[in-house]
Amino acid sequence: MSGDVQVRFCERLGVRVPRATHLIVTASSRELLENEVEPLVADFLKARGLELSREKTSITHIDDGFDFLGWNVRKYGGKLLIKPSKKSVRTILDKIRSLVRAHRATPQSDLILLLNRQIKGWANYHCCSVAAAAFDRVHFGIWNCLWRWARRRHPHKSKKWLARRYWITSLKRWAFATQVQDTKGQRRWLKLIDISAIPIRRHIKVKAEANPFDPKWELYFEQREERRMSQTSDGRTWRLWRRQRGRCPSCRQPISVETGWHTHHIIWRVHGGSDRLDNLVLLHPTCHRQVHSLRLAVA
Repeated sequence: MSGDVQVRFCERLGVRVPRATHLIVTASSRELLENEVEPLVADFLKARGLELSREKTSITHIDDGFDFLGWNVRKYGGKLLIKPSKKSVRTILDKIRSLVRAHRATPQSDLILLLNRQIKGWANYHCCSVAAAAFDRVHFGIWNCLWRWARRRHPHKSKKWLARRYWITSLKRWAFATQVQDTKGQRRWLKLIDISAIPIRRHIKVKAEANPFDPKWELYFEQREERRMSQTSDGRTWRLWRRQRGRCPSCRQPISVETGWHTHHIIWRVHGGSDRLDNLVLLHPTCHRQVHSLRLAVA
């Protein structure tokens, strides 16, 4: 099937066709890349109806660095560092500025919810790299943008009044926050995510000899999944996951970041069940729907 026919066939079915694929090819010298590697890659892609983009293809030395999928990859004094690229930092700040400008009259609580989505997504993508300095730059850019937003809303108020109105001091740090009412009628603080306080978590490579289908490596992969769950879930979810030994009580299969999970009340809240840990379990999303639709009991 040719490339054009395949594209038309997929589009007719409503399938999204990838328009570009990003890849890195390394070699010991520039001559090797230009004379041998690049022609091989071009021939490999041409046989599949694809071609290299001359505008986006470049050959550079690792000491000069290059941008790849929002990161900058470069060696500094022989040490490889992967950081958020300057273009990625500019992009997130431009998005935030546009969002704030478009919501000049929006209540503070709604603006915080909109900004938290942008900040959290970008920070989660880059928190595995050398991103502390980039997070500080983004934090300062967000603060400046929100300060101008507050000054525009109250041009005749003093700086102290604006600070008391829109910011609170939390752990000796300023937080853009406001009080909101939750579903239980209680007042709580809704805060903007402090991106400079997000911890950097390094990715730990899988051991080369580890095999997920070999029983002797079962404990190793369970420990890796336990570490991931402790980093991606809140304290309550983490305690429930540990108590259930990482398995769904309905199907007895592992619960992981990939499978997802739902928090289920053993005694339903409509029947008087509480939010205490002894009344909660973690279920797979599919198992959770089955439990509710079939009225099953979960121990």
